[in-house]
Amino acid sequence: MITFTDQAKEQVLNVIRQQQGRKPGLRIQATTNGTAEFQYSMQLITADEQSPEDMVIDSGEFPVILDPSSAENLKGATVDFEDKILRSGFKFHNPNKPTVPTLGEGPREDLTGPAMERVQRLLDTEINPAIAAHGGQVHLLGIRKSKVYLSFGGGCHGCGMADVTLKEGIETRIKEVVPEILEVVDTTDHTTGENPYYS
Repeated sequence: MITFTDQAKEQVLNVIRQQQGRKPGLRIQATTNGTAEFQYSMQLITADEQSPEDMVIDSGEFPVILDPSSAENLKGATVDFEDKILRSGFKFHNPNKPTVPTLGEGPREDLTGPAMERVQRLLDTEINPAIAAHGGQVHLLGIRKSKVYLSFGGGCHGCGMADVTLKEGIETRIKEVVPEILEVVDTTDHTTGENPYYS
């Protein structure tokens, strides 16, 4: 179901060896966050911290614990570890992708073309690099009737400042660069984020 490269396996074993007699397993979670990629988390847990519905997989050197949803999301995935100057850490190669929120039914306009390209370029070159420092990311879902539809992920998903970021930063900048845009809509369900602020 899920495999580890030799580099990733050695990194996990190094952490387990520091547990002073404890023999923990590795819990991996792959959850949706409103974007086109899963959000991954890994932590060591003991047997008494497992849930009855958890699936336990023997990786050879340590057990891997998956909740039912993550088990489905991680089918065929590979966990790697890279050690580079700009990025060091675990990396997931996952053939599965979450279902990205859509704009709903009905006729759609301006989903392609110059406006779409300019908004996407602005996200790629300016907005996402700026909020990446806070662990956030914004995805363009589409444009319909002069409205841009976005979804927030990473640190912006469930963040109490997401609405301020959207209205005072992102929306203002998009309107400056693409004047034909009249409104920017956040489609993210922030109640499912790590710090939900919508009730």
